[in-house]
Amino acid sequence: MLNNSGKNTHTLMLSLWTNWAIAFGFIAIVLILSRFVPKIWLPFPVFILAYLELIVLRRRTSFSVPGSTVMLSVSVLTLFWSSMVMLGINILNAHPVFEQFIDKATVNKQIPYITSLIVFPVMIIMSLWVMLRNTSLLRNGVSTSANNVITSLYRRESHYQVQLMLFISAGMSAVEWWYYFNYYINVNMNTPDVFFFTWMPVALYIFSLYFVWNRCGNIAAVIGPIAYGAKKTGTIIRYIVLSDDRMLLTMNEHDRWDTPAVTQISKFDNIGEEAAKKAFENISGCKDFELRYLYETSLSDILPQMKHYAAFVKAEDYPAVKDHGTWFTLDQLDRMIKTARLSAELTDEIYRIFTITMAWKTYDTEGRRLYPIKHYRPTFRLRDLKSWTVDYNDVSWFAIANNNQDRPFFRTRRFWHKITGSKF
Repeated sequence: MLNNSGKNTHTLMLSLWTNWAIAFGFIAIVLILSRFVPKIWLPFPVFILAYLELIVLRRRTSFSVPGSTVMLSVSVLTLFWSSMVMLGINILNAHPVFEQFIDKATVNKQIPYITSLIVFPVMIIMSLWVMLRNTSLLRNGVSTSANNVITSLYRRESHYQVQLMLFISAGMSAVEWWYYFNYYINVNMNTPDVFFFTWMPVALYIFSLYFVWNRCGNIAAVIGPIAYGAKKTGTIIRYIVLSDDRMLLTMNEHDRWDTPAVTQISKFDNIGEEAAKKAFENISGCKDFELRYLYETSLSDILPQMKHYAAFVKAEDYPAVKDHGTWFTLDQLDRMIKTARLSAELTDEIYRIFTITMAWKTYDTEGRRLYPIKHYRPTFRLRDLKSWTVDYNDVSWFAIANNNQDRPFFRTRRFWHKITGSKF
């Protein structure tokens, strides 16, 4: 029987490998379908597969480490745009208006296109596009060194998988087009044609499953014990310390400014409001303060839970860092974020609070303006955080910040999100 560390290792390995298996697997399904579905109809099942994979992507995004499902995004985009290219070729071949521009001697109405000659070049473009955009999922704060290591490894492996898919698609495109120009005769699909255009890519997919499984196993063997050790520590609590419109910061071990109030509570302790207050009193030495719960995060089921609070104090009543802490205004914090002088954890916290607050103060839950002023920007003051009634655990505000009445194609985007189940 697996111990806890072994279970964590297995979970991590399976998660990384599953993303690859699904992403490349949907591409392999399209290649196999092309053997049985007439080319005139093939764009429609390809589009349906893109839609189904998008649903899978959204569901896995909700419980995966941020950035670990980028490979699925590449696959979804590849399927969607491949179906559009196939549909366009069918229209060009079917419509009499375009016949004068097409050399009939080189056209086979029964085989207007070869699927792999479309899919792999499109995948090259989509892989490059995703890499250039540095695609990531919803930002989440990470508060321990273990979390940083695990998240970094996940994101690096996700980037590696996109690079691997780019390499495979480039290699397959070169081989497929070389065979097409040198050996393919546009009359029918003989046995060598079927092998090169269908079964060779499918065989490569099967081989890649074994390769990625071994690679993920090696990575998970490192991550598993780290995750297990981090999980045993219990709950991590971070407090943003505020006094009027200023935030208290100290320099951390990485020479970045961060909150001085971070602690851990054993998983065996009661982690409620009173426990959070007692913990803050112990680490700060402050007796007179107000506490507001903000939100909680956990990158996955195998990593520790993190709770985030805002502590409102009087500057002169914070004895624990009287000689070491520095109070910063919002304007100073903004400049420090732009120059990467804040810790990643604090940057994520400020980003989340600011984004959700501004969306909540500007739009309703449907993304419509609360005020009849286009691009209205409400005020944001740190001292008001105490009275804002917005739920910072409600990540749907990120979707509203990304798609609202002030953004182009608002209604079209909203309709697309409804039919796909997408939140972002």
